[in-house]
Amino acid sequence: MTRKVLIAIDQFAKNSTKCLEDLKDKNFEIILNETNKPLDCLKDFHLYEDVDYIIAGLEDYDASFFDKAKRLKAISRVGVGVDNIDIEAAKKFSKKIFITTDKPSVAVAELCVSNMIALLRGTFLMSADLKRGDWNIIQGRDIRNCTVGIIGLGSIGKQVVKRLLPFGPKIIGYARTWDQKFSRKYSVDRYTELDELISSSDIITIHLPFEESTSNLIDLSLIKLLKKDAIVLNTSRAGVLDNEALADSLKNKSILGAAIDVFDEDRNIAPYDQLENVIVTPHVGSHTAGTRIAMEESAVKNILTYDSILYPAKNQNIADLLNTIDKYSIA
Repeated sequence: MTRKVLIAIDQFAKNSTKCLEDLKDKNFEIILNETNKPLDCLKDFHLYEDVDYIIAGLEDYDASFFDKAKRLKAISRVGVGVDNIDIEAAKKFSKKIFITTDKPSVAVAELCVSNMIALLRGTFLMSADLKRGDWNIIQGRDIRNCTVGIIGLGSIGKQVVKRLLPFGPKIIGYARTWDQKFSRKYSVDRYTELDELISSSDIITIHLPFEESTSNLIDLSLIKLLKKDAIVLNTSRAGVLDNEALADSLKNKSILGAAIDVFDEDRNIAPYDQLENVIVTPHVGSHTAGTRIAMEESAVKNILTYDSILYPAKNQNIADLLNTIDKYSIA
């Protein structure tokens, strides 16, 4: 029986077609999203109706979708965030959910550090001034004289630490689970109170998943604690931060600047659209050629491995397959 895979992402395999070739080699029928826009799982359900697997991006998958998608066996997310997927509904309807774990970590960390430098030196502001004909010299700041507060020390937060180390700042961290071995090796001081970390930091960079416990975690009361020359970076999820409160602080020059890669509404950069002292990017934290290839290949591999568990070949080592797939499984 031929299994069907829907590639729901509208930009897929642009840097390498190897992952598509891997699916074809296993005789999968591939359905591509050729709309050049994100799919709506209900409005576009004709594409989803009889597929076995989905390679997913940021499309929303709710309980009503899982109820309708009778043939679906699994969704493999290109990325690590799953706030666009109703995980409890997936479990209820016995649909497996996979992610690509730490594949985007290095690319996101590099974007963070590059934005830190741009904000501290004001290079993006001077560039805009020069293009308008204004020779405006901004005196910048050195990272080595800053305290960097990292909120969330998972795979991305740790990669940020590693890339900051050669610059020599003081690094402090806040995390629900603390990796003592890592913090000792890289001299990261632990702060158990978020308000203390925020008030002590010159640079705040956020690396949290979006879930009930992190929703609006960085709220107005915490934003008011930021230093007047502080900068804030968010490459995680928009919902962990009160964007209206941060935008007001930027507008009133209560803080120096910000770099925002995620927004409350897809393709809508408000409330930052009229502000000069913020770098906005269209959710491109992991969007480098090498990282994209690795994430896409990992997402496809999750599907192929899980399919091999459901339809094992002769002499297939199921235990090895289960061990391989387990670390990528969310539900």
